[in-house]
Amino acid sequence: MSDRIPDGKRLIIGIIITGVIIGVIGSLIVEKPFVFIKGVLFGSIFSILKLRLMELSIKKSLSMPPHKASKYATGNYMIRYIITGIILLVAALEPSISLIGTFLGLLTMKFSVFLMFFGYNIIKNKKEV
Repeated sequence: MSDRIPDGKRLIIGIIITGVIIGVIGSLIVEKPFVFIKGVLFGSIFSILKLRLMELSIKKSLSMPPHKASKYATGNYMIRYIITGIILLVAALEPSISLIGTFLGLLTMKFSVFLMFFGYNIIKNKKEV
């Protein structure tokens, strides 16, 4: 994609930018903007954490035999989903953090990957023309 910024850091930057955009737009719509922004921040921070955990898991599993790597990757996948569940549970139980904001914050990684891929394809297609 870009030689100047590694993809992992670009993705983190994308998560932050997406979180800010969601926070700004959402704060104009919701009744309690500060609670919503705290939720988006909470979810975005854990999106970055999960991205880092995924990166470490992939790097480690590449050095393992296939059978062990599969078990290791599956175990780490489950750990990331358990973390996501705990984050959503905390947001649901804590009134000062928006559950919807947290959910959207957790989705920032997916939004960022999509936008990164979409942007890459647009640039690639323009170079071919």
